[in-house]
Amino acid sequence: MMGLSNFYLEKMGFVQIPNGTKIEARFKSLNIYEIRGIVLNNKLPFLPGNIKQETDVLSVSIGDSVNAVCQALIGDVFTEDENKWRQNNKTNPPYLLVLTTVPESVSCNSGYWKHEDGKIFTYDCFTNAREALKKFEKERVATFVTSLSAGLSATGHPVAFIPIEREAFGITMDNKTLHDFRDIGTGELTVSTAITTDILTSGIEAAFSACLELHPNVGYFFDLATREKDVLKKFLYYYLVIEIHTHNEFKKIDYSLSFENLKVSERIGSSAVQFFVTYQEAKNLSQRFIWCLLLRWVEVSEKDFIQFREIKGFRDHIYHGEEVPERTLPVNQARQLALKILRRGNQLPESVFDVRCS
Repeated sequence: MMGLSNFYLEKMGFVQIPNGTKIEARFKSLNIYEIRGIVLNNKLPFLPGNIKQETDVLSVSIGDSVNAVCQALIGDVFTEDENKWRQNNKTNPPYLLVLTTVPESVSCNSGYWKHEDGKIFTYDCFTNAREALKKFEKERVATFVTSLSAGLSATGHPVAFIPIEREAFGITMDNKTLHDFRDIGTGELTVSTAITTDILTSGIEAAFSACLELHPNVGYFFDLATREKDVLKKFLYYYLVIEIHTHNEFKKIDYSLSFENLKVSERIGSSAVQFFVTYQEAKNLSQRFIWCLLLRWVEVSEKDFIQFREIKGFRDHIYHGEEVPERTLPVNQARQLALKILRRGNQLPESVFDVRCS
């Protein structure tokens, strides 16, 4: 066995799992995010019972209390002292909690375990399950949170979901909580926009649909950028979101259908459509961005394309080994552009945002 020796495990109260004993569980994870950029209109509290969505795989809820949201999702509190938890994590409400459930149960019949406070603790018995859970989160949770951020953001009013804490656990067939383990701050000014519960609920519903269409790596790199403290890495992660999403959107273009939306004189219509359908090669990112601007992203303007070229210019300088001071990197611009192109088909009207926010 790698990691802790049997001697130290036994010192910690672990014993070998008896022969013939089978532990079967379904693994789940709880990801907690602080929400920055929205408040309920009229300063009403976020109540988890009013803002909750569930599927077989993902369950999400929003509230001003981590314990109240956790109670709504799993029937248990997250921390014994929420005020102390907030102070330790330097965080403020409201919060988004995302519960992920891997559909298939897994089992173990050897290794070390102990029972404590009505819970089961195992040592490295479910390595594959933990890895499968992380993969599941990468593919589903990151894309959902990215879609929700894009759907609720408006130009000049980004909505951010800041990762605070993650808890992974299993639920056994007899409904006991199982924990399997192996090994025993940047400031930002945020302006919050007032939003109604109905709009927030609609945003969550739209995010569930939109996240299924996103390339998994879009959500993955957006999540990495949100978590990253290093300015250079953060910028490059947001750029990767733009790059991957542009390539993915370009592949979805139906040129024959899209031509009907372009203003072309009847005098050259038939010739133009033949050229348009048969000669749409676009190999580099800038060309593909323009095609998406023309045919996929109706909310994206020439101003956004100019912004894209500036962002790409910084990225090219970095990749060519040129000196680029971190303070000059357009991180916020890259994030805003990423959110804007991701909002296509998932965008709430900007009229719903109260710009007289606090």
